[in-house]
Amino acid sequence: MVNRRTFVLALTAMAVPVLAAAQGGVMGKPEQQVLQAEKDRFAAMVKVDEAALNKLLSDDLTYTHTSALMQTKKEFIASLKEGSIKYVSVTPTEADWKVRIVGNVAVVNGAAAVHVVDHGKDLNFKIRYTNVHTNRSGSWQMMAWEATRFPQ
Repeated sequence: MVNRRTFVLALTAMAVPVLAAAQGGVMGKPEQQVLQAEKDRFAAMVKVDEAALNKLLSDDLTYTHTSALMQTKKEFIASLKEGSIKYVSVTPTEADWKVRIVGNVAVVNGAAAVHVVDHGKDLNFKIRYTNVHTNRSGSWQMMAWEATRFPQ
């Protein structure tokens, strides 16, 4: 027969994981790691933080802008460093994020407000995007990006 104290302890032990899941889950879950990489990448683009971008972007990156310009990692970082593309702000709509993990690959769908100066032209628009991350040596790196502007 189980005494009352043991029963209460057992119920408490079962409830803690359920409460943690209801409050956003356990830190370190792959989905949360990918979303943190998203936030870090957007911040690195605005700051032109080459070291962070080198860590967050896969060497085999294909980055397709809303203008249909497609760049490699090297080309994308170079355009940021030379200032031909200057991200003033990239503000994701976190409620729109959807992350799917399949093995060591993550597909992210999202939306963001973008303020960019593209070859001297000051632009503000909203995008919907899909990107693909891969987990290499425990770190999530973006390997493909494709974005579409919302109609204005």
